[in-house]
Amino acid sequence: MEEQKQVPKLRFVEFSDEWKDEKVGMLGTFKGGGTPSTNNSEYWQGETPWISSSVIKENDIHNINISRYLSELAITESATKVIPKGSILFVARVGIGKVAVANQDLCTSQDFANLIPRKDDSYYIAYYFISKSKLLFQYSQGTSIKGFTSGDLKSIPINIPTLPEQQKIASFLSSVDKKIAQLKQKQGLLEDYKRGVMQQIFSQQLRFTDENGNEYPKWEEKRLGDVLKIGSGKDYKHLTEGLIPVYGTGGLMAFVSDYLYEGESVGIGRKGTIDKPVFLEGKFWTVDTLFYTHSFKNVLPKFIFYLFLLINWKKYNEASGVPSLSKGTIEKIIISFPSIEEQTQIALFLSAIDKKIAKIQTQIDKTQTFKKGLLQQMFV
Repeated sequence: MEEQKQVPKLRFVEFSDEWKDEKVGMLGTFKGGGTPSTNNSEYWQGETPWISSSVIKENDIHNINISRYLSELAITESATKVIPKGSILFVARVGIGKVAVANQDLCTSQDFANLIPRKDDSYYIAYYFISKSKLLFQYSQGTSIKGFTSGDLKSIPINIPTLPEQQKIASFLSSVDKKIAQLKQKQGLLEDYKRGVMQQIFSQQLRFTDENGNEYPKWEEKRLGDVLKIGSGKDYKHLTEGLIPVYGTGGLMAFVSDYLYEGESVGIGRKGTIDKPVFLEGKFWTVDTLFYTHSFKNVLPKFIFYLFLLINWKKYNEASGVPSLSKGTIEKIIISFPSIEEQTQIALFLSAIDKKIAKIQTQIDKTQTFKKGLLQQMFV
């Protein structure tokens, strides 16, 4: 029986050589990291970048957010070391599984195991481990804080194609990552624009006019309790499974057979996360930690949603421990309201921006799914 060749399911047509089995320890040398004392200000006034594991993002090997820099004295007098550009940075604890490639010479904390490759493509190696994200967890040890060492990494098997094929794979996947980054940047700019324009709208620096170009009436101050009512969520565990969504402060929780309210509404946290309003519509159920609005008087639910996004809810927090709000506190908040006609224009304008943001998110999700499929098929 012919032995099956070590090749991936998805491969560029110009390559046919079998992939070789190696150990990570054969690919280069390892350097660790360290954290200089934060009590010595002289250590943190230099030009050499220093990173902790928190700045490495999951499934993103290219972008490292650098905000701290070390002096030569810090490097000389501490356990940290300069890691050369092109090294593969493995988060060995407090975020196991995250991998990045150093885009410049830098230093890392002790939470990293850093591989300086001899000849293989750094980005290929990084993508390989992104594709095998669960592999690093298998080598982690410890009870309270799990982690692995460079010694553990050295023993991990890795499949290696020729250098040209490595570079081709890395370049292709990098182009997909670049597309995702561009979409996220576009989405971020839209979100920034939305925040800015909302500030202008609700401070009345930006006003809408009617179809004849005439100004709408002046905004009137009212208590929230005068224009809507606050409903309380309830436990849902006695209900059978169904098609009605159940929401909590963290979002969608379950689907049940009954509903608490039907129509457009705005959910606002009663306890826990109190500053993340959510627009609700149709039939739904909310749990005890999520209030919902109803019985609107001369206000549009969608307008209320955008208004709630701008309220500093933490200012109304009534607890010293877990953040909490009460119906009474919400109802007493005084807000300026435009006419129902201007509310309609505001809601339509902001909804149009939200649709553009959601469309980009759909593109991001599709591209990330495409990338996930590539990672599953382009490596042995």
